[in-house]
Parts: sequence; C-alpha cells; structure tokens
Amino acid sequence: MKTLQMTFMTDFGKSYQFSVVNPKADLNAQTVENVMQTIIDKQYFETKAGRPVAIKSAKLVDRIESILIKKD
Repeated sequence: MKTLQMTFMTDFGKSYQFSVVNPKADLNAQTVENVMQTIIDKQYFETKAGRPVAIKSAKLVDRIESILIKKD
C-alpha cells in the first residue's frame, strides 16, 4: 500500500504530518509542493500542533504486508 506523507512546520514550531493513502500514481515533487503550499496559503486546517506555515518534507512510502496468520 502506498502512502503520501506530507510534513509541515506549524506556527507553534512543531512538525505535523498529513498522510494520503493510495495517492495518484503519477505524482511528482512539483505537484506535491504545489498542494502543500495551497494547504498553507488557504489555511485549510488547524491541528493541536498548530496551523501549517511551512513545508518540511514529503515522501511516498510503499509498504508491503504479508499476512502470516489470519483467524476469523
């Protein structure tokens, strides 16, 4: 499963991570940066860590899970 992890700095000086599960396959750095900047500019949300005010990082995480045992 792929996840896009976007990390912002907040107005409280803390880091805040926002994740999107199964992002579009054709994402690139510029597109992600544009979206993150829009989140900052439009102040779409406020968190316990504060409002996002700067881009810290973004990464795609691809996790593979292998179920060894599953009992219903």
